[in-house]
Amino acid sequence: MSSLLLCATSRLAQTRRSQRPADAAVWLTPPALTVGQWLAQLGEEALLCGIAELPLALDPFAERLLWEAVIADGLDSAAAPLFDIQGMAASAVEAQALARIWQIDPAGAQSDEARLFAGWQAEFLKRCRAGGWIDLAGLQLQVIGLIEAGHFALPASVSFAGFDRYTPLERRLMAALEGRGCAVENSPKNPVDRSEQQVFAAADSSAECAAVAAWAGEQLAANPAARLGIVAPDLASVRDRLEFMLDDLLHPVLIRPEAAEVPRRFNFSLGRALADLPLIRTALDLLALGSGRAKLEQSRLSALLLGGGWSAAETEADGRARLDAALRRDLPYFTTLPALLRLAERLAEQEPALCPRSTAALQAFVEAAGNAPRRQLPGQWALTFRQALLAVDWPGERELSSHEFQARRAFGEVLDGFGRFDALLGPLTQSEAVRRLSQLCRQRIFQPETRGQPAIQVLGVLESAGLGFDALWVMGMNDDLWPPPPRPNPLLPVEALRAAGAAHASAEVELDFATRVQARLALAAPVVNYSWARADGNRVRRPSPLLAGLPEGEACPQLPPSLARQQAATAGADLEQLADHAAPPVGEGEKVAGGSWLLRAQAICPAWAYYQFRLGGAALDEAVEGLDPAARGTLVHEALEAFWSEVRSSAALAALGETGQRAAVAAAVQQALAHFEQERRLTLPARFRELEAARLEKLLAVWLALEAKRGVAFEVIACEEEAIVDIEEIRVKMIVDRIDRLADGRQIIIDYKTGAAIDFKNWAAARITEPQLPIYAALVNEDVAAVVFAKVLPDKPAFAGVADEKDILPGVQGIGDDKQKVFDPAEFPDWIAVITHWREALHAVAREVKAGRAGVVFADEKALQYCEVLPLLRLPERRRLLAAARHAAEA
Repeated sequence: MSSLLLCATSRLAQTRRSQRPADAAVWLTPPALTVGQWLAQLGEEALLCGIAELPLALDPFAERLLWEAVIADGLDSAAAPLFDIQGMAASAVEAQALARIWQIDPAGAQSDEARLFAGWQAEFLKRCRAGGWIDLAGLQLQVIGLIEAGHFALPASVSFAGFDRYTPLERRLMAALEGRGCAVENSPKNPVDRSEQQVFAAADSSAECAAVAAWAGEQLAANPAARLGIVAPDLASVRDRLEFMLDDLLHPVLIRPEAAEVPRRFNFSLGRALADLPLIRTALDLLALGSGRAKLEQSRLSALLLGGGWSAAETEADGRARLDAALRRDLPYFTTLPALLRLAERLAEQEPALCPRSTAALQAFVEAAGNAPRRQLPGQWALTFRQALLAVDWPGERELSSHEFQARRAFGEVLDGFGRFDALLGPLTQSEAVRRLSQLCRQRIFQPETRGQPAIQVLGVLESAGLGFDALWVMGMNDDLWPPPPRPNPLLPVEALRAAGAAHASAEVELDFATRVQARLALAAPVVNYSWARADGNRVRRPSPLLAGLPEGEACPQLPPSLARQQAATAGADLEQLADHAAPPVGEGEKVAGGSWLLRAQAICPAWAYYQFRLGGAALDEAVEGLDPAARGTLVHEALEAFWSEVRSSAALAALGETGQRAAVAAAVQQALAHFEQERRLTLPARFRELEAARLEKLLAVWLALEAKRGVAFEVIACEEEAIVDIEEIRVKMIVDRIDRLADGRQIIIDYKTGAAIDFKNWAAARITEPQLPIYAALVNEDVAAVVFAKVLPDKPAFAGVADEKDILPGVQGIGDDKQKVFDPAEFPDWIAVITHWREALHAVAREVKAGRAGVVFADEKALQYCEVLPLLRLPERRRLLAAARHAAEA
């Protein structure tokens, strides 16, 4: 080899190797490597040829594990849990590399951190010698020493390309090569001698990404063969947004999922962590289930059921979705995999074809994982993990795409190499092994192989070294990002870092670095644009001071309308807008579910009633830890039902006395809790059950104190009474919490409420949004004297509603009373008028349901708070249309 090109980045090396000489049909691939790659090759040559017995280089993860062990052993065992050992190990890895590359000795430092690191470093090097290991920078220095000693056959000339500045290690390599007679030269950093530069200011990061995408589209439209570059100092923060905008602009027809892997005209240098890929994330989530003995958040099992990547995800998708709905409904927040399998067995008795293959795969997975020893070496866990994933049929029945196939292969390589850490990690539990495997997958960056050279290269500032373009846009040039803020390593002496000029050591170092990089970028293309964002939310931002003196562009490029809007604009009169607010009328014999909730939803918003109760739309249950408000309300209802089923009247309540009432309440609460557990098929933790019982007993005591103040004698004649009534041929079934009978035979209808927000003012409106009690009073029972909500609250218990006359219930006003503000006396002179109003209003709403009225019409959007089909109402689109209509009217 007569010449060698050493590049600053692997991307530059790959680019130089792939360059085709002009007018050459056949050519030799030029030798182009990074410094690290070449030194690694020489190290292998030294071992194979017997030049030297070099220690084994630790890969980054192995080195970090060794530092973790050193740091953990150096900390007091009682204090160790208080420290972020993994974060400290990461800092130690960086400090060791800096110390090697920039020739910094932490010994004798004044700071506590540096002295602590010096002790760790001594122990680290001791363990490396014992194990025959060395850190990567240390190995590179040893190889350079072998070059200085006269070993290896070297090329006649070595060129360095793409370096913004040289480290002491690289300078030592240059000196060693020159000492061996090699011609060392620096390749030109940039392909052009001058460029046209200008600066653009965008409103925010989103507008900046839109400007960059629009510029790229304009450049390619003018010259389809153009080579464009986009560089961002903080590429990770803008990647997703920029990728979406480039895809939407350059490939609008590829929006469908099957086109996800079609080659694009752009390429990002920043790959994704292997653990973030859906297929690998599924494998890690499955392995994290372990043997199934540990309790898990219900959401983790739900995500696996609804996701793909294992067993019959395609053919049993519907059954798995139904199993997920049952999981949310029937199992507690913390549950186990065997509990899910038992639930599936119970459901299979009613519906055999639910998802048999998936449940069988999960059962096989539990057996494969459960048969493994409690503690194993990483290499043995790798074999167990393969068997468990095979048992659960990962990655599933669907044929893998090219990118997925590559990801699975990369994951297999990680598993194959897991045994390398046997000596470092020792025997692990299954959960710890999965955690370490996940760390490995997060560390491995995955970039799927692509063919050809895309027209647009999106790069970080380092990856752009040595590359040339026809046009370049450098974005994110704000003063908080460029120059980068200094971040000296906390484990090394700051003075030594600054004196050596080490990377990130000081503001001066970062300014020098940024100046060099920007000078290089300024010559990377004939046209170079810079941009910065004026704001980030409410935070005002400023441009980088390195942009001072550059001419400002007139205006940021603007994205053209999306493909859908273009088609809508060109269609013109061919498009017709329809106000589709009518549903099919209720047919003869059609059953409409929902009961009083149907009429309530129809009164609030007709579309809500149609989507939820006629089409059957419903929100999935969301599991919560402990009891949610609905469950707590159910317990209150059941406890009151149990109490009044035994204590049937005001006289019986008074006869109990304080001691008897306390005993009756305690018995009712225990009965309610037992019934709740039986219905939900769960057992509340003993301590939690005790606390909940105490809460209920206290709440009922407060409420019964109010019941004792009722001045009119009553008898409880029904609890949880079922009633069925036909309204406009729509059958309404409802449950009345409680019915009291007065001495004169009239009845009081009571509905328990455990929330503070209670509205009965709508009973006087044309559309009754709380219809249950009016239905019973107007259409079921003619002897009703009052309808009220019982606000069972610990601080402000009260009755709220309306009565035929005053003093029937504490705080409830009668029709015609001066303090009664809900029913206008002019419109409602007596109780009969109220009943008549309710009957007419309820029939009117029922007629709407029967006729198929289903428009998105409501008086107050807050009333939709508990709407389960809210996404179907498309409220954001409605707001946009209303705003457009108002704007058109004002214009």
